[in-house]
Parts: sequence; structure tokens; C-alpha cells
Amino acid sequence: MCHNMAMADSPDQETRRFAAVRATSETIGSPTAVASAKRSPKGSLIGLILILVAIIVIAFVLLFNSLVAPNNSSSPVASPSTSESVEQTISESPESPSATEDQPPSSATETPRNRPAQPSLPAGASPANDAAATQTDAGNLNNVYTGSASTSAGFAQAVRDAFVNHYLDTNELSGRVTATSPVTGGNYTMNCEDNGEYVTCTGGNNAVVYIS
Repeated sequence: MCHNMAMADSPDQETRRFAAVRATSETIGSPTAVASAKRSPKGSLIGLILILVAIIVIAFVLLFNSLVAPNNSSSPVASPSTSESVEQTISESPESPSATEDQPPSSATETPRNRPAQPSLPAGASPANDAAATQTDAGNLNNVYTGSASTSAGFAQAVRDAFVNHYLDTNELSGRVTATSPVTGGNYTMNCEDNGEYVTCTGGNNAVVYIS
């Protein structure tokens, strides 16, 4: 029995190593502990809010830059090479003045195609200008001939000039023209017909003119 009482009174070796801790008001339910427990979640929430605000600001900046950049790139700024090419094109494109202003009606600027250089004129054809007299190659409406005794060389040339103007205006090798006679001073209507080799104009006072 004494042995049992001695064992009950003698503390265990393990329990002797650590001193007993008594729970006090400083360790359980103290205001400091409660406050620190409450502050910890609030600090995490504030940090999360700051991170979200930073992300929103960065996203806004990126969106703003993406909207502004296309507008700047679409501004019409001509490159030097483009401007030089336009100026070169303009300088190399001569103005095409009208044929009636720069060239006298004595020469056709748009010669008809596929016409013989030496047409077979009627036997009564007589040269009325230098091109016909020197037998210059025909086909461009520059050679003029009279076809009757009542047709003067001056009137034949006037008919030819009127016909060239008609051709330049209509691109037609047949038609009616009006010419002024340098001899009589009167205006005469001439009907002109093309046969593929030369044009025959008749009218007035038995006037006949050939143009090749």
C-alpha cells in the first residue's frame, strides 16, 4: 500500500519536464488577440482590391492605346516616293491641244487608215496645191485636185480645208461642207463622197474637187 501511495504522489517523469500553463485572461479572449484576428482578413481584402484596381487601370490604358493607334496610322500622309511619282506623271503628260488651234486646216492631224499613197484619180484631175503637184504620197487628205474647168485652185483648197474640219469633227469621210470661193467671195455647198481611195466633192457652179 505504501508502494501505491508513493507512486501516486510521485509525478511522472514526462510531466516533470514541462511546467503547467495556466489559462489566463491575457491568453484567452484578450482584446489584442481578437483585434489581430479581425485585422488579418481585412488586410487581405484591401490588398486584393488594390490588385484589381491596378489590373483595371492597365486594361484601360491598353484599350486607349489600341483605339488611338489606328486613328494615327490612318492619317493621309503621302510618302515622298508617291509625291515624286505623281509629279513625274504630271510633268510627263503633255497637254493635248485641239487640232484646230495648233495646226492650220491645211493639214489633217488624224490621217485615215488603209488608204493608197498613189490613188487612181480621174483623168481630168489637176493638181491644186504643192503636195498634189509634187505627187507627195497621199492618204492623209493633203493632196487637192480640181476636176472641172470651172473650179479654181483657190476654191479647191478652200473645199479641202472645210472637208478636213468636217473630218476632224465627225471622223467621217463623207458629208456636206460649205466653202468660200476666194475668186467670187461667195459661199458654196459641196457634197463629198469617199470611194476608199480619194474623196470627190461636187456642188456650187459645177465645181469638182478631189481630195486624197
